[in-house]
Amino acid sequence: MHIFFAACSIKTAGGLISSSNLPCAEANDQTLRTIFLIAFAIIGSLTFLFLVIGGTRYALSKGEPDNIQRAKNEIKYAAIGLIITALAAATVNFVLGKLRP
Repeated sequence: MHIFFAACSIKTAGGLISSSNLPCAEANDQTLRTIFLIAFAIIGSLTFLFLVIGGTRYALSKGEPDNIQRAKNEIKYAAIGLIITALAAATVNFVLGKLRP
């Protein structure tokens, strides 16, 4: 399956912009899988890092309720981000798997 960017399909009748002068990129499903895999790996790593930072802040909060609450919120939001990232990766893999002939 080939996916063409919009610039490849633009047909103009002339003028300043001609479709022959525009860059045309082509990507197959394996290229898209690689791009999404790298993006989700980076996002997942960042959310895991924030989870670790939140845990460290919780451990070093010295019992102060304000710091404990901030650390708990950071852990909660990082966990939610990790779940959303995992669901997005699963959805993209499912859709790309269905697009194969």
